[in-house]
Amino acid sequence: MTSKRELEGLYISGLTQQEVGSRYGVTQKVVFTWFKKLGIKSRKAAKRNQWGERNASWKGESASYQALHHWIEKQCGKPQKCSQCGSAEETVFDWANIGHTYKRNIHDWVRLCRRCHRKLDKLYHSESSNSSLVSADLD
Repeated sequence: MTSKRELEGLYISGLTQQEVGSRYGVTQKVVFTWFKKLGIKSRKAAKRNQWGERNASWKGESASYQALHHWIEKQCGKPQKCSQCGSAEETVFDWANIGHTYKRNIHDWVRLCRRCHRKLDKLYHSESSNSSLVSADLD
């Protein structure tokens, strides 16, 4: 292990614990342990924007069905009214993917009550070759 003064100097100069570790050929965890033993206070971790593509777990177009529904709800909020029948009285509203392609395209999603959502899905499955579903077909 090196001296407290040397470690503290590197850390105060702006290096992270990981960068200090790289200089000595050890991991960040080892540097953290050194700091703790020597009484060197750690800086508070900087806030990082880990939203969307900046997140290490980002799957992009490979995201699951559930993840895409969570994504659209984060982008546009929880549906409170059906854009097809106009009902706000239903108990459950869903985000429905119009083209059934499940891509991260906000314009390919619509707010529907459960009844209209089932109609859309039934129409899609009965005419799966027709990719341009018109909202008038739901009535």
